[in-house]
Amino acid sequence: MPPLDYILMGVVVLLAGLAAREDLAPMLPYLLGKTSYAQAAHGRIPNRLLFVWLLFGFAVIALAYAWTSAGGAYLAPGWIETPPPDGPGMDFHGALFINAGLAFGLGVTLWLLGLWAAGDAKLYALIGFTLPLSTYQNNYLDYFPSFALFINTFIAMFFMLLLEFLAKTVLFAHSAGSASLGEKVKELLKKGWAQRFLVLKLVLFFLALFTLIRIMRHGLREGLGQFMEINKTIIYVILFMIFRPLMRLAQHTWAMVLGAAILGGYAVYAFFFDPTGQAKWEFINIGWLAVSIILFRVAYDAYLKATDEVPIAAGALRRGMILADSEITKFKERRQFYTQKVGTIAPDGLSEEQAEAIRGWLVENEAETVAVARTIPFAPALLLGTLLTIIFKGLVFVF
Repeated sequence: MPPLDYILMGVVVLLAGLAAREDLAPMLPYLLGKTSYAQAAHGRIPNRLLFVWLLFGFAVIALAYAWTSAGGAYLAPGWIETPPPDGPGMDFHGALFINAGLAFGLGVTLWLLGLWAAGDAKLYALIGFTLPLSTYQNNYLDYFPSFALFINTFIAMFFMLLLEFLAKTVLFAHSAGSASLGEKVKELLKKGWAQRFLVLKLVLFFLALFTLIRIMRHGLREGLGQFMEINKTIIYVILFMIFRPLMRLAQHTWAMVLGAAILGGYAVYAFFFDPTGQAKWEFINIGWLAVSIILFRVAYDAYLKATDEVPIAAGALRRGMILADSEITKFKERRQFYTQKVGTIAPDGLSEEQAEAIRGWLVENEAETVAVARTIPFAPALLLGTLLTIIFKGLVFVF
């Protein structure tokens, strides 16, 4: 790795650390249990820091160009440049901007889906823009190296949530006693059993979806099939992100009929018309992927619902807060009020006008509390994802 890359990695980690501190510090009193969520300040990454970071990125590009023009070794490594005769090779700066553009596009998509704030999308794009390409030795996509950063960030976030969940469980068991904890477990199991038919529907739907993907890959092996084979993990991530609309789709009768037809047709092919016998093993693989997505996402949603819906006083609702799903459903039932006074809620939370309108409605209807979704600072996960990417030279592990 060129010496300049080591310096650049250190600067990127420093800037990511500053952003994480700005995002996390205002929430520390709440996370330490010293104040309520309604009184906690939501951390925001200053645009000034991001702008300085962007200027730094362009300065590095200019320096890299001058360095390579003078004969220095700053070119992208072999997994970015494909030498002849296998390919014409990709220019380093071309690879750099393609990677940065895709990182920005993925960040904006996650923001539009409400999975993180606009500041987090900008932060991810900047890390992808300025972290040296030579960092990504273990990766899925040659043309999008910072996809490894994306995967590592969510791995870091998963373990952060897991540690928080375990800490809360221990504290709850200690304070509430084993009898109360046992009742909570029984209640959770009862709710899970009540959702068994929905889970079966989802299993059928996702099995059919993965089977359709497999059929497309088999039928278009020379074209789309090759692309989809390489990007199997991307398909997994996309399905996880759009799980909720797919879940709503799976509850339609026509979707179940179509899914059953796809599965039935594939089963006939696998057992009677596949001379290699590979289709049967592929079906097992499809089933594992479908069930794993469903179980993980259902568990994830259950955790979020149990821990991230916080009741606050009606008068404490303010700009930047995000209404819980149950509250949004309730307000949508008041169609005229929701359309005229609230409208579309941005991924970054309520505007001042929306918060004022809802506070007024709550006062008029004598509602004392309102449930909001507890947001978690995401910049620390991006910092940990960056460190993991550097330490493991790309992906922590390959799925």
